[in-house]
Amino acid sequence: MASYQHGANRVVGGLAFWAMLAGWVLAQESGNNLQPIPATSQPPLCCPGLTPPSCRACGTVPQTDLALSPDNWPPACCDCNPCDPLKSACPGRDEFFLIPPRPWLYLISDGAALTRVPRRPVDFAALGLIPPGGGGVTGPEQMVLSTSDFNYDFKAAGHLVIGHSFGECLQIEGAYLGIQQSVNTAAVRDNSFNGLVDAHGNDMTGDLFSPFGGFGTFPIDNLDYNNFAQIRYTSSLQGAELNVRRRVPLVPERLSMSLLFGVRYLGVLEDLQYDTQSTVVMDAPNPLLPGMVSNSIHVATDNQMVGPQIGALFELYTDNRWWLNTEIKAAVLNNHATTSTAYTNTINGVSKSSFAKVTEDHTAFAGELSITALYRWTPHFNTRVGYQALWLEGMALAPNNFNTNINIVRQGPAQLSHDAGVVYHGPFAGVEFGW
Repeated sequence: MASYQHGANRVVGGLAFWAMLAGWVLAQESGNNLQPIPATSQPPLCCPGLTPPSCRACGTVPQTDLALSPDNWPPACCDCNPCDPLKSACPGRDEFFLIPPRPWLYLISDGAALTRVPRRPVDFAALGLIPPGGGGVTGPEQMVLSTSDFNYDFKAAGHLVIGHSFGECLQIEGAYLGIQQSVNTAAVRDNSFNGLVDAHGNDMTGDLFSPFGGFGTFPIDNLDYNNFAQIRYTSSLQGAELNVRRRVPLVPERLSMSLLFGVRYLGVLEDLQYDTQSTVVMDAPNPLLPGMVSNSIHVATDNQMVGPQIGALFELYTDNRWWLNTEIKAAVLNNHATTSTAYTNTINGVSKSSFAKVTEDHTAFAGELSITALYRWTPHFNTRVGYQALWLEGMALAPNNFNTNINIVRQGPAQLSHDAGVVYHGPFAGVEFGW
């Protein structure tokens, strides 16, 4: 009986020994030994030629316990000088925050506040200066109504990207950009004497001049001598992209670069409404009679642009999970542009209208620059904040398609101007999810 009990004790003792040994091995394999590490003045010896993953084991430095005080953080090791307390004690290139995000599937969602700035303003009304003693307009005139009067406030915009990674070097992604419609209105009134006298000998008022007669250089009957002028300008933009990214190896370990090839679509819709009113009615039998004259011109343009684009993304690892990304894109687009003009002239309640429309294809150019600060919280979640700018050239904008030749406006044929440019720019912030 004693022999049996002694043998059982030996078996139990052996099992306990092997269980303790297995637990110790598993703890070493898991790399989660979180015992405090005494601070040292010298880093452990590491061979310069070893790669970071191999070097990570040479100092037998366990994973950092973020609950420990700074006095117990592990010393520097390998090329980590000094070690970031948020990283492992001796990080390798496989650590998620030391390499650019390359998840198998990723989604980027940004909210932005963008403003649009046309390359050059367009004038619509001038105030004629009457010389002493009257005698009509001899100039110089003063511009009082122009697209430069608009504030071009920041509008809400959304940017969505969905992508898939094929390994570390190849990615394919689709993107969408939408900007809230921009609406701008400006108006001017003038009731000063214009130097004209009606058939009853009364002084007439209204000294605003239109661009049709060179802003008062050659006044046109029932178009000039206005007491009210107004413009209303609306614009909206939507875009989509389909791109392939190819990573390019670079010598600096902290910098990564990828080239972009793809196709881009941009759609820009615009409307311009021009309205004037006058109490000066000019008619052949009775040259100057009081009455009511109004003119209304509505110009609408549609830019449907599609074409190839190239670009590059530079990702710079700064420190402590922060990345600074700079991306540039350039596209050559075919612009299927359309412009239409509707004109109505009303004299004492009698209206005459005309309409003209034309469509042409032209070459347009798009360029984009964005700078993004990215913070990597986990391998699957990042936050982003930055600034972006989008340049467009070869556009058919509504103000630039306001034809100042009244004969063409009334009788046609319609003409299209596609030499305008515009810039959209503003800050953005968003998140990135990866799986």
